[in-house]
Amino acid sequence: MKRLFVVLAALLTAFVAKAQAQQLPMLHMSGLLGLVETIPLPGDGYMDRLAVDFQGQRLFICGEAAKSLIVIDLRAGKVVHETKGLPAMPKKPFYLPETNEIWLNMTDSSVVVVSGTTYEVIKTIKLSGYADPNRGADNGAYDPANHLLYAGVEVFEDFAGSGEHGSTNASIDIVDTRTAQLVGSIKLPGGDPAGIAIEPSGKTLYVTMGDIVDGVSHVAVVDLEKRAVVAEWPIVGGPVPHTAGLDAAHHRLFVGSRTVAHTGDVGGGHQREPGKLVVMDTESGKVVQVLDTVGGADDLHYDAATGRIYFVGTTGAVAVFKEVDPDHFEPLGRVPTGAIAKTGLWVPELKRFYSAVPRHYVLTARHGTPDLKADLHKELSIALGLTPREKNAGWKTVMLSDLIIEEAHLMVFDYLP
Repeated sequence: MKRLFVVLAALLTAFVAKAQAQQLPMLHMSGLLGLVETIPLPGDGYMDRLAVDFQGQRLFICGEAAKSLIVIDLRAGKVVHETKGLPAMPKKPFYLPETNEIWLNMTDSSVVVVSGTTYEVIKTIKLSGYADPNRGADNGAYDPANHLLYAGVEVFEDFAGSGEHGSTNASIDIVDTRTAQLVGSIKLPGGDPAGIAIEPSGKTLYVTMGDIVDGVSHVAVVDLEKRAVVAEWPIVGGPVPHTAGLDAAHHRLFVGSRTVAHTGDVGGGHQREPGKLVVMDTESGKVVQVLDTVGGADDLHYDAATGRIYFVGTTGAVAVFKEVDPDHFEPLGRVPTGAIAKTGLWVPELKRFYSAVPRHYVLTARHGTPDLKADLHKELSIALGLTPREKNAGWKTVMLSDLIIEEAHLMVFDYLP
């Protein structure tokens, strides 16, 4: 019981930090996406990125904290399998229809391949940071024409502790999916390759680096034929970039940025608003526009058919933007999702958006509470100090009686004009 209260104390402190952090005012929630169903999901903790098997009507979700891969039958609207016991946290999935395989970037600097038939692990490719506890794969991109997977390998000062990123030795590791072999590694100028976007031509990779150089984060432009960084562009207005998207036809790179790092602050970047959408010109490397948006940027999708940008944050909503023209973008509104629903997937073939919401706690502040933080600490201190007799007598905190749990689920949205 004591351990439970310690955990709750940490959670509630984070909740208070969110309430006290600078937040955007409540905004209009627009009917840009229509909720058509919710699907219960297994597991606790963070979930990460998603991938789709369009022909087979399956969705794959990285069970990050649970070290699992969740498989959903979209026709039936239910989970049909969960591959448990993966060797590390899966962070970025890619579905390869030609082989019916799911390829996963893992936090132990490996790429794990899961069969789309048996859902068992059938291959493991060791990346350059494998067996180094301070290096781990996260985001990535796939070039289907050349069958090459590009895995971003991050560097940490203390992987198991603070999670602070190191300043050097990050890389883009290249895996040939035909041979399941590591075929190259590109050194990056820093330790934090957070967002990755690839040109459809397969010739250029854009990597948004969270490392701060002279007060500004940067995009590392990678020439994939030379396999080298050929340019670095300042992300002016996007201090903590965490994701990237691309409008290749109009030469626009979209950078999703937090305003504070995830570490070093209670709640960190997951709870601070506003976040930033930075639009950059890939021909000049200049920033075109910076817009305020939801906090906790972690995923971003551009839909060429509608000119919409789906900006996924962790503060309970996906923000939708419209490309008026390549130099002008405007917010259309926000669509509610769920707390720490940090990634989502836009599937243009289905005109649907999917949001994976993890299991989380919800606490309602009691009426007339003048100092929420002080009252929470007081009640938790009382609860932690109760004697067995007092506990048996039914003594309990008051505020915690208003704490509820929302179970993990997938939200399925239809596109609305």
